[in-house]
Amino acid sequence: MSTRIHKFLVRRPDIVIWLVLGYFVLCVLLRVIRSDSLQNDEAEQAFQAQMLLLGYGRQPPLYNWLQYGVVHVFGLSVATISLLKNGLLFLCCLFYLVAARIVVRDRRLPFVAMLGVLAVPSVTVLAQRDLTHAVGTLCLVSLFLCALLSVLKRPGLFGYLALGVTVGFGIITKYNFVILPVAAILAMLTDAQFRRRLFDWRVIPAVLIAIAIVTPHLVWVLYHLDLATTGTVQAMHDGASGNAAKDTMRGLISILESTLAGSVPVLALFALVFYRDIGAAFRAQSRWTRLIGGMIIASLILVALIGIGFGASSIRQKWLSPFLLLLPLYLVLKFDAIEGDMRQSVARMAPPLLGIVTAFSLYLALSNLIGPLIGDYGKEHIPYRSFVEQVVKERGERPAYVITDDLMLAGNLRLQWPDVPVIMPGTPLPVSLESAGQSGSGLIAWPAKGGEPLPASAAVLLAAHGLILDANVGARQMAVPYLFSRGRATFPFGYAFVKQAPLPVR
Repeated sequence: MSTRIHKFLVRRPDIVIWLVLGYFVLCVLLRVIRSDSLQNDEAEQAFQAQMLLLGYGRQPPLYNWLQYGVVHVFGLSVATISLLKNGLLFLCCLFYLVAARIVVRDRRLPFVAMLGVLAVPSVTVLAQRDLTHAVGTLCLVSLFLCALLSVLKRPGLFGYLALGVTVGFGIITKYNFVILPVAAILAMLTDAQFRRRLFDWRVIPAVLIAIAIVTPHLVWVLYHLDLATTGTVQAMHDGASGNAAKDTMRGLISILESTLAGSVPVLALFALVFYRDIGAAFRAQSRWTRLIGGMIIASLILVALIGIGFGASSIRQKWLSPFLLLLPLYLVLKFDAIEGDMRQSVARMAPPLLGIVTAFSLYLALSNLIGPLIGDYGKEHIPYRSFVEQVVKERGERPAYVITDDLMLAGNLRLQWPDVPVIMPGTPLPVSLESAGQSGSGLIAWPAKGGEPLPASAAVLLAAHGLILDANVGARQMAVPYLFSRGRATFPFGYAFVKQAPLPVR
């Protein structure tokens, strides 16, 4: 059987496209099966998909807009959240294939590049656990490569405009995307022909169209600077000691660690497949290897300089993922430069790689069943569905609205009650409380791990919105068994029904 598969992949390397598509379809199915409780980024998307805004917080809005569209067409569910993520990951692989075809001579190596994307941990490990905006960025990186390489090889006005569109949408997907075009400019300066493309008059309309795309969100950022930057800056200072020199050194070390964590699996895969040609490929180079290699190095240097400028003590792997995504293309170009026999390349790489990444997805699904056996409970074990079912059973109806200051609760309760508006402090209201309150009482909810009947944060939340507890019910707690725990452990929810405080009598 394995020999037949090998021979088939040698004859039909293009079948890899369907295998990769099948892998991402499987990821959607496994995510639906795993749990109906959301991870952090998924909960954020479920909550924010209530509104279409120019900005939502520390992340740019493009991924939110896409999620808003998917939710309003297909409804809110674990499936639609996972469908968008895995659909963008497949498009990332597909556009990567197209980009490789532009500059790679061997007809099989572009499929190797596509498979190489699956070896990048951000695509098949981090993304399948919990990433959203970073996934959108990966897709835009592949699109950027398509546009950039097309312009460099066959320049035309349409190509320059497409490049401008890609840069604009990339920036409003994730802010660190802006490093990539800057790195590309620096790498292009080292080649005379690429410099001519860079100083072409058609760059001007490309820049203008990128500015036009970014400007509406940029205006929002200027009016909400703290909201847009505070979270990221705080994350960069995770574990900071207060000693500037020590923290800077820790930040630089974290860049090195994250770079190794993101690149070693790719390097190991290519070493396994092309072990006979490693020496020749190491020495081989072309103008395209110099370009892509220069972009990788320039990107990492720019990240290091930004980290030093902000005094960052921690740079996470996912922040480097747009730049490490260039590595498979760089390696493919190195092997293409030696002009060796690559007929076996796809057949050697596809079976073990697809087997490993599929096994990891199966592991994520099975870990939800295995974890409770050893007392290990994660976010996907929290029983939000059981909680809302018991609340409805107790009250006899759904609440007219939900208020919480916990993002996990906000996203997961909206997932269970898609037609009930969910309100969080410090965010725009999806509906006015006055109009929502006309339909009935609201629900305030919080994680009750501290055991207090009504935490101070909940009391502040009520006062801020002019709400009072329903005197007939009061604040309550409910211990609900974790998913897959068979009742051995519970998660405590605090909740109370609320209504608008009566206006004072004059």
